[in-house]
Amino acid sequence: MQIEKIPLEKLNPAKYNPRKDLKPGDPEYEKLKKSMETFGYVEPIVWNKQTGNIVSGHQRLKILRHQGEAEIECVVVDTETC
Repeated sequence: MQIEKIPLEKLNPAKYNPRKDLKPGDPEYEKLKKSMETFGYVEPIVWNKQTGNIVSGHQRLKILRHQGEAEIECVVVDTETC
């Protein structure tokens, strides 16, 4: 598994992401935010190096952006199909 620090501006939400677009104040958003504040950033976002798209972690990315993070550790995949 390849893990790299990636600037948040390089992480693009995938247009095919099936998840609900959570926003601050939504119960699910607040629950995830509280979990990340309590336990830290323990499940890295998966990012496709070739497409620039997030494979997994769209909701975590929103929270990290709202928290003012500039660069985070991501699991990096390098394939055209993700």
